[in-house]
Amino acid sequence: MAGAYTSKQDEMRNNGSFNHRAAKVNAKIFKNSPFFDAHDLMQVKYEMLRAVEKDKREVTSACAEFGFSRVSFYQIKKEYDESGIAGLMPKKRGPKGSRKISASDVEFARSLVDTHTKAQIVSRLKEERGVEISKRTLERQLSVKKNS
Repeated sequence: MAGAYTSKQDEMRNNGSFNHRAAKVNAKIFKNSPFFDAHDLMQVKYEMLRAVEKDKREVTSACAEFGFSRVSFYQIKKEYDESGIAGLMPKKRGPKGSRKISASDVEFARSLVDTHTKAQIVSRLKEERGVEISKRTLERQLSVKKNS
């Protein structure tokens, strides 16, 4: 059983749902239970929301029991209300899009692909639009699918 538990924790680490604050979870249902796992972030979040909604627990005490701040509780509740159970899954961290070049700059570059070299496109972006990027950044932006 220990091997299965370890592989479960490894999978949760890989998909971002591992609760690194499991030691802060003091809720009774997570103590000595084969089903409830304090390392399962989605389960902890859901049970915290359920404790407040169904068991009519105070937000402050539920947050303390489940290892979250009040601010986190309201963020989690908002995500759950908007997206359901999928809203409990951690979001991808970091930048969500290009920071060096805008969508209109990429379209401008795409319009030049058939008639210009990458070096010429980079040069025109700098001269005409004030955008300084490397040829490699241009290549990456041009290879991204239009619907992404």
